[in-house]
Amino acid sequence: MNRKYLFIEQDIETLRKKIKNTDNGFFKRLYEQCRLYSAAQLTEEHPKGSSTFMGMAAANLSLAYILTKQDHYLEEAKRWILTGCKYPHWGHAHLVDVDLSASWLMFGYSVAYDWIKDDLKEEERTLIKDKLILQGERMYDFAVKTKGEGWSTAFWQNHNWINLTGQAAAGYALGEECEHSKVWTEYAKENFKIVYDVMADDGSDYEGVVYWRYGAMWLLMYAHLLKEREGFNYFEHSGFLQNTFYYRLYQAAPNLEEIINYGDCHDRRSGHSAAMYYKFAAEYNNGHAQKLANIVRSEFLFREQYESGVKPGILPEAWLELIWSDLTVEEQEFDNLPLVKYWDDLGLVVMRSGWEKDAIHFSIKSGTPGGKKQWERSWKMDRELGWKTRGLSHQHPDNNSFILNAFDAFLAVDEGYNRTVKASEHNIVIVDGKGYEHEGGNNIWKETQYETRAKMDFASENGITLACGEAAKMYAKELQLKEYFRNVIYTENGHFYILDQLKSEKEHMYSWLMNSDTVFKKAGEDRYLIENGPAKLEVFTLYPENKSVSSKETNIRAIMTTQEPDKYRETKMKTMVIENREKSKDMYFFNILKPQRTFGEEEITVSKFIEKDCFGSIIEAKTYRETFLFNPLKKEVELGDIKTDAKWVVIVETENKVSKFGMNNGSTLIFKGEKLADGNKTENLFLKK
Repeated sequence: MNRKYLFIEQDIETLRKKIKNTDNGFFKRLYEQCRLYSAAQLTEEHPKGSSTFMGMAAANLSLAYILTKQDHYLEEAKRWILTGCKYPHWGHAHLVDVDLSASWLMFGYSVAYDWIKDDLKEEERTLIKDKLILQGERMYDFAVKTKGEGWSTAFWQNHNWINLTGQAAAGYALGEECEHSKVWTEYAKENFKIVYDVMADDGSDYEGVVYWRYGAMWLLMYAHLLKEREGFNYFEHSGFLQNTFYYRLYQAAPNLEEIINYGDCHDRRSGHSAAMYYKFAAEYNNGHAQKLANIVRSEFLFREQYESGVKPGILPEAWLELIWSDLTVEEQEFDNLPLVKYWDDLGLVVMRSGWEKDAIHFSIKSGTPGGKKQWERSWKMDRELGWKTRGLSHQHPDNNSFILNAFDAFLAVDEGYNRTVKASEHNIVIVDGKGYEHEGGNNIWKETQYETRAKMDFASENGITLACGEAAKMYAKELQLKEYFRNVIYTENGHFYILDQLKSEKEHMYSWLMNSDTVFKKAGEDRYLIENGPAKLEVFTLYPENKSVSSKETNIRAIMTTQEPDKYRETKMKTMVIENREKSKDMYFFNILKPQRTFGEEEITVSKFIEKDCFGSIIEAKTYRETFLFNPLKKEVELGDIKTDAKWVVIVETENKVSKFGMNNGSTLIFKGEKLADGNKTENLFLKK
């Protein structure tokens, strides 16, 4: 009878049959990864930095051994495990023994111990067992001691997930060899009962793609571990697990290799895990996840590893790819997915022109810090229990900020990673040079009041999309900002209207900011140009009339981890600044962004009109004509070809006929004598003719 191995749901013979088919490449990934370990020099003292790589090495080598029974894999696995077990402490510089390095080692060594323990010498088995018990007790004691304020009750934070998955693995691996093993596994079980319940059901993650890739991996790890050990299946019960793959997919740049980097993202290439995608594919028969997993494994592995800021990286996940992949899941093309998608919990909207590698990708985010569900549940929990469950150290002051990637180039960019976050480093409006309350630290949300939230209103139908963020409450109270609406309107013609409405009790200088990788230049009246390799961005600055347009450099330098304080990440952005020349209580900014190919793209002409407390634009191209009108007082106006009482309208003409139109907060719209709308007042009406 074959032994039941920890973490492996299949019979071991099933895995052996899988690797006999050398065409699928999973065994090659594993043995090539194991070859790298034989040349690695291990230190007798704990590394002066992260030791997470040692746990993954143990898992890869031990899996290679139980699959092949080749002795050299066993001997190499023992070298990696016994070396680490001789370290008196696990971790370096910060929360030694009770945080990430310790838990990665505990997880990897526990799984490896279960797999190879029958072939260890007695003294080797005792050394590993005793070390796992020691580290497990240290982790458990710290979790209990700090309950309510540390990572043990930070249910939305990756430290909680990683540390308690490591402890659970140790408990299951040791079993009756440790008298407290059941205590550890039950503690983890109670913790994750809360975690899976409070995570966003739409699958979004406020920490951003890089920390999703680093942290949510462990939500898969624990769910897999519990399913394999105890038969309880969180993959069936967790909305987050069911939906989060699509959050990740839509936060991929169109070339799929780079990422849209909201939150803390060390770079634009640290977002993939083929192993995770294979797990989503296997659990949900998800052909989209299978397709992305195969693309990553065949095209992106090595660039991801060597340009990534995430340790230990994607290559050491070879063992997980082998265990988690299901070759019977058929790939599915992405082009049957919607091009516009909204995550209500996070307040994130994504608009794409297609699924081609050089498509246009625009996203905007505005919402509750950490997401709606976290905010409500954590406040309730903290009030009832006296805890501090919100970490939010990876949440940036970026409400109403947008990122634009088009034609395989970034055009409007985010700073991505910082430890002293400021609103002025994002694509938003700041007031008198100031941004959010308490900004300038690593976690600016500690003193944030319950009411301090932004929001997103979203509507999309018949080829017109509105994303309207409102973020006034986030700003420093001294500014007395009463309103900050950012309306983004997209008509699927390749450009984006960005209409900002700001109101205050005081007069201010308002600064409209947009960051890019390259310097912008003036290209005509009210027209500016950003060029970046294969793409360029035309920026039409149509309102206010009395404005100044200038540039500055925005530089951010931040250490990657407290374990390695000498290593830092630096981002240098070129910032476009549009400001009102005279102070005002109220301010409107109206800009049109038009991404273009560097070569051969169809040009557009943009004209503006300002009259009777209204302003707007006309866009003319070879294949369409668009008219946009903003009527802030929402009075009935007749201006040019338009008669309306709506706050704003957009009308698209094709072949001299209205093909679709949209209106906001109005009931009447007449265009060129044609009655397009005449009825009850409506919030949003988007129609095709």
